[in-house]
Amino acid sequence: MPQVSASIWVGVEPADAFAVSQTTGRVRRGWDQFIRRQHSLDGATAPAVGDRTWTRARVGLAMVSRYVSYRPPRQTGMTMESGP
Repeated sequence: MPQVSASIWVGVEPADAFAVSQTTGRVRRGWDQFIRRQHSLDGATAPAVGDRTWTRARVGLAMVSRYVSYRPPRQTGMTMESGP
């Protein structure tokens, strides 16, 4: 199966990059071209296992995802509960 890979050096601490990768709202839309809108469905103010997030893509599709793991500053896992 064909694979594509790319890499780039980003001059920030891993913990800072991880924190930015887990943002929602205005900050997330500033760097993530996929997202039009996103928010917590459970009122969470920070990611945690079990929290659900609603996301609307820029192309109009929507999904609900849930954190199944959250281990800053290196790993997070999510599962899509509903969506396209």
